[in-house]
Amino acid sequence: MSKQNLIYQIYPNAVGDLRAIADKIPLIAEKLQPDYIWLSPMFQSPWRDGGYDVSDYYKIDPRFGNMADFRYLMKVAKKCRVGILLDLVINHTSNEHEWFKKSELHDEKYKDYYIWLDKPLNWKSFFGGPAFDYSELRGKYYLHLYDRSQPDLNYNNPQVAKEFDRIIDFWRKEGIAGFRVDSVNTLAESGLRRGWIPGLPGFFNYYQTKQTVRVLEGLFENKGLFTIAEPVGGEFLSKRKFRQLTDRAFSAAFNIGTLDVADYFFSAKYKIRPVNYRRWLKKLAAWSVEPKFSIILESHDTPRAPSRFNANPRVLAMLQFLLPSHNPCIYQGQELGTLNADLSMNIDDYPGVQSRQIYRRLRREGKTDRQAMAIVRQSSRDNARQPIDWCEYRLQSAQPDSVLNFYEKLIQLWRSDEVICDGKLKVLKITKNGQFDFARILGNKRYVAHLDFTSKSKSWLKDENGNKIITT
Repeated sequence: MSKQNLIYQIYPNAVGDLRAIADKIPLIAEKLQPDYIWLSPMFQSPWRDGGYDVSDYYKIDPRFGNMADFRYLMKVAKKCRVGILLDLVINHTSNEHEWFKKSELHDEKYKDYYIWLDKPLNWKSFFGGPAFDYSELRGKYYLHLYDRSQPDLNYNNPQVAKEFDRIIDFWRKEGIAGFRVDSVNTLAESGLRRGWIPGLPGFFNYYQTKQTVRVLEGLFENKGLFTIAEPVGGEFLSKRKFRQLTDRAFSAAFNIGTLDVADYFFSAKYKIRPVNYRRWLKKLAAWSVEPKFSIILESHDTPRAPSRFNANPRVLAMLQFLLPSHNPCIYQGQELGTLNADLSMNIDDYPGVQSRQIYRRLRREGKTDRQAMAIVRQSSRDNARQPIDWCEYRLQSAQPDSVLNFYEKLIQLWRSDEVICDGKLKVLKITKNGQFDFARILGNKRYVAHLDFTSKSKSWLKDENGNKIITT
């Protein structure tokens, strides 16, 4: 059978320090047996964007502990036969990073580590507002595709890639198994030569260039690491560019756009629309056959899937593990059926920069505070960044019909059944209201799955003789 890898994501700030995270690894390993655990950033950071604004890639942020705590976590993971993936942010740093501070001062070594222009272009950032900000110290404008506190690195300067070569080597020597790499297709801003571009929100697929791919291959190819990529571009990411990215640089990659087509206009989080199951499931099925595609239903950047899609978590689990997917990723609490949090109706209570950006935009467009907050509560990624009740692991383990035990059973099937692992996909029916029927075919074996997102009927998987293999 084909090689399979199950990835489990932990968002450290919602769990605790590294010792607390280490305590959770045996629980996760016992029930789900993931191959890898991906830790969202735990590097030193001023924490303006949940740790994705790194100020020192060689240091653990004090809120999570120190290197001794990290090495303890690595020992626990090794004992549980789980590899650790670190979240590596290579598109930008924090503006508090030493590189940027020296670049602002026009230091000879660091002056070209970031993208500086005499005049700003008309680009918009992913978080809203201009993508260029003025530095009084430098007397120029710097690019930030994300928050103004996250200046974009300049990969036209080969020294930047060399810095990350050293960072990767440092953590590899600490025993990590690989990396999840953030925003991989935005590294080379070839459009700087063109200047003005159409005002597309988020720029989508605009930035991936041959230079981007060369940089990534130089950083990750032939290093014996498992690497999973996050390309941005939402529903506009083409399969051709996805394959270019994953061909040599990455072991796997996911595409958030396969979720966003369900309920957003052009991946814009402030434009929620009713879930269109046909559009979503058709897109997901088409991407699932890509060998290096990782099916994810939740992450630190999304609301909780059962709330978002108004679906039974068991049906969602069947979608993730019965479609072709050799590298699925589970987000912490997903396996417990965790729902959206009961978030505040006060925007001041939201730590996420994206939540505040959505709110400001909606208010500018004329929405009342209550209308804007209703949208923020529904779409905010702060829903996924709340602590979960880890006592649920022991409670659900003792309940035969629990969501956790359903996940365990389904993962065992995904690992052991050759039809589920290697069978071809044939879509049989997708309805707008959430009926999804498909077949997995290998030789003379044919399994048929019926998934009902309305829960008006049972969802099931049957073999060629009509015997039920698994059912909700």
